[in-house]
Parts: sequence; structure tokens; C-alpha cells
Amino acid sequence: SVSKETWISFENFCICFQNLHVFHKPHTYAYNYHKADFKSTDDRVFYYLFVDSLRPTEILISFSALVRWGDLGASTQGEGCDTSKGVLMVQKFSWKCVALGQLLLKMHTYATKATVLNLPVGRHVLLFTVSSPIGHHLHLCSMVPCVFGEEDTVMSSLEKESYQFIEQATAILKAIGNVIKKFSSKLELPRALKGLELTHGPPGIQGTRLVEEHIKVFNSAFWCLIKHVLANKVPPSYRFAFRSFTLDFKAIEISEDDSVSSDFFDTSFPSNWQNRIPTSEEEAAALKLQASWRGTYVRKVIKGRKPGTKENANVKETLKKLWALIELNSEQCAIMLLREMFKSNCKSIEKFPCYEDEWSKISFTDYVVTYADQPPNVWFVVFRETFHVLEDMLIVPKMYTCIPTCRLHVIDNDTLEEMPHVFFKVAPRIYPKNKKGYTFMAEAHSGDLHMASGKWRLRLIGSHTPLPFLSREAINNLYSTKEIREYYIPNDKHIIFRYSVKVTASHIATVQVQTSKSDVFIKLQVLDNEEETVSATGKGHVVIPAFNFLSNERHLNS
Repeated sequence: SVSKETWISFENFCICFQNLHVFHKPHTYAYNYHKADFKSTDDRVFYYLFVDSLRPTEILISFSALVRWGDLGASTQGEGCDTSKGVLMVQKFSWKCVALGQLLLKMHTYATKATVLNLPVGRHVLLFTVSSPIGHHLHLCSMVPCVFGEEDTVMSSLEKESYQFIEQATAILKAIGNVIKKFSSKLELPRALKGLELTHGPPGIQGTRLVEEHIKVFNSAFWCLIKHVLANKVPPSYRFAFRSFTLDFKAIEISEDDSVSSDFFDTSFPSNWQNRIPTSEEEAAALKLQASWRGTYVRKVIKGRKPGTKENANVKETLKKLWALIELNSEQCAIMLLREMFKSNCKSIEKFPCYEDEWSKISFTDYVVTYADQPPNVWFVVFRETFHVLEDMLIVPKMYTCIPTCRLHVIDNDTLEEMPHVFFKVAPRIYPKNKKGYTFMAEAHSGDLHMASGKWRLRLIGSHTPLPFLSREAINNLYSTKEIREYYIPNDKHIIFRYSVKVTASHIATVQVQTSKSDVFIKLQVLDNEEETVSATGKGHVVIPAFNFLSNERHLNS
């Protein structure tokens, strides 16, 4: 029990903490958070801090803990005192990693402590873990704007590119513009080209084997930018200008998915050549013509790079038109150019200072379903949907629920393998592009008490968009359930049951088995013509999260 005077004392304590401080120093940002917990002395509270700056950052952190009330005259700091201290820990954090990052700060106090946290240039996400017997208060001051708060507050700010990334991308695009501007100058063009090479090449790769590979990466990214600006319809003059700019003849070799040739070239040929196999003499003549044409074309491209020639003048005019289109949305084009370079996974990319910011860049999307009231001791499916990925990508599935016993499973529908778990959570990993997609399934148990209806949320976190997408337009959270309860009769083969299932319509189903004896080891199998298709093992409970039963005349036994 707590006296009235003690309640008033604590109320004044909280009001005092809510008072905002006024700073006369310009551009100083202050953040206040407080919490009082009357129920548990062991619960930890988590906050997140996001900082992005082009200069080193200093953050003043003041931490106050309310560890006891009443008996104000008693000492709380003696060696034999049983009162727990308030603890604040600050660590580097990323949603794309299971393990916590480096511990940057740890504070213990019975009252109030303050210190300065120094962060280097770049983008940082920090996890603040607070524990205090009764209540706590955090006050942060910084010369740099920050985002501080709960998970949803901070995550929404991490989809944008970092300031370092934008600065690097802008510098590369500016160097490209400088080359275009000096393209017809004999004296200034070599210096502009060298400046571009030093700008798009990260520090530390000059004189190494990575230079040649990195130049190919840049040329390929620049070509992707040109196609984007011209809406994937690149006239021959722009292709010629790109080759004169880069002297790269491989980055834009015509491929099967290149739709530009049919728009600008006449690909028709005489009817008497249709469905005709050329002779060896004709093939030799064609190869000779191709070699001759290629030599002529290469010499013409080189002339396009040489100031003072007619080809060079034409190339510069084309590049000026291209640059005018790029300048309409220069920042977005710069970001796209550098982002394409990062997608190459070339080792040289890791040398960029902004590469470390990638670990804190995320994109995410949420899927929310509602579950109905559940009676005690009931197992049920909360969520089951199939998602497809457009390309190999890092995915972190995370669920938010008030259900005490709930577990998420992810199944590769091509291999029927389940994604591994770490501490009962689906571990972050690269999801390769496949044909049948991935099934995300969440199971839950109501426990000993009646469970009221509520909402369940799945969040898919990735490094960038596009994220996995649903195989259908809307989420379905209504499931048809068939339950069989029987007694187990001991037998020599140790088979609990065996049922034959006839499938009339192809569909995905979840199979779950639970025994009254909780320490029994169970193996659940789905057989097709007596051959095991998929299986799972468990203790007292086993589940096959998702299996695609195909409609045919064969019987599946489980």
C-alpha cells in the first residue's frame, strides 16, 4: 500500500521531469522521455535513436531513475542496500542483424547522471535499454536533429538515403556534368575525365585490381541511368555518345530484352532468305563484313572522344541534351546512379565511406489481420500467406502480437524447407528468387485462459524496395479447420495414426498434431505413394506449417 503523501510526491516528481528546458544556444535540439512503472521492477524499456550527419555528433544524455519512494531520510546508496539501481545501456543496433551491436554507453544511478556520447560522421541507429524499479526519465540534447522514440517512430525515417550517400552520389553526377561541359576542350577534357574517375572510384582502390572491375560497374550504372532518363527508348545517337564518353563497347551490347533496336533500325530482310540456312561461304563473308564494320565503328567512336572532330561535336550536342534531361531531377538521378553501382556487389563498393550507412537503411511494409475470440487450450492459425520476391533480397520477418504463445514460420515452396530460427524468431537471411514463392505462417495457442479477439501484425523488413509481394490481392484470415480427436493404441510400429487424404482441389494446408502427454517425441510425415514428401518432428506438439496438396487421383497418406 502507498500513502497519499507518497503518491503526491511521485506525481510532482513526474511533473518536474516533464518541464522542458530552454536553451539560448541556437540550433540545439532537446528530447524528453519519462515513464513510471507501478507493476514490475524487472521490465526493460527500449527506445531508439536515429542520427544522420556529415560531421561528428555530440549528444548530451541525462538519465534519472526513481528507485524508491517513502523513507526519504534513509540512505539509498550504502553497500548493504537492497535497492536496485537504474541502468541505461546504449548500443549500436540494426534490424537486419540478430546480435546486438557494440556497447557505447552504460550508466548506473540511484538518482541522476549525465554524460556526452560522441558519434562519428555518418548514419547511426542506437538502442537505448532502460531499467528502473519505479520510473525513469531521459533527456537528450544535441546540435544535430535526431529522431528518438519507439520503434515505429524511428523506422519510418530509415527509408531515405543517408546524407553521406547523397553527397557521394551528387559529387559523381557533378563530375559527369563537368566532363560533358569540357567534352570539346583538348586541354580540359583529360582533367575532367580524371576527376570523374577519382570521384566515382572510392579511396583506396587506385593501383589495385579492383579499378578495372569498378569502371565496368560505373559504366553499367551510367547506362542504366541513360535508359531511365530516356524511358528505355535510347536512340542510336545516344548509344554512340555513351560509347564515346566511356569507350566501353560491352556495357550496352544488345541483348534479348533490349527493345531499342526494333524502334530505330529496319530489321526486315528479303523473303528468299527466310527459313534458309546460309552456306559456309556466306557465313565467312558475313563475318568479314562484321569485322570490317566493327573496325570502322570503333574508329568512329574514338573520333567522337577526340576534340576538334565532327564526331566529337555531334557527341557533345547529344550529351548536352542528355544532361538537360538529367538536370530536371538531378538529385534523384544521382541517387539512382550510385544505387545501381551498389547493386553490383563489387568489392570496391565497400570502400565508399557511405557503405557503412547501408546497414541502417531499411524499407518495410506491414500486413495486419484480426483473430477471433479463442477458448482456453486451443491451437489456431493466425496468418498464412504466400509471398513472391522479384530478386534475391535480405528479408527480416517480424511479428507484433499480444498473444503469449505465437510462432512464425517461413517455408520455401520450391524446396519445402523452413527458414531457420534464432531464439524462436525467424533469422534474417537472403531470400533467393524462386518460382513458387515463400509461405509465411503464424501459429498460436490460447493457453489456460480465454483469449479475446485482437490484431496480429507481420512486418517485412528489407534493405530497399521492392519488398516481397502477396500472391493475391487481399489477405485471407478465415480458415476451414478439420479436427480429429482419438485415443492412441500402442503398437509394434509405434504409429499413432495414419489417414488417407483425397484432394479434390489444390490448396495449401497446415497440419498440426498435439498429444495429451507433453513429453512425447512425435514425427509427422506426409507420404505420396509411400514416399516421404515432407516431415516435421516435435515434443508433444508438431506442425507442418504449409504444404501444397495437389488435386489428382493419387492419395496422400500422413
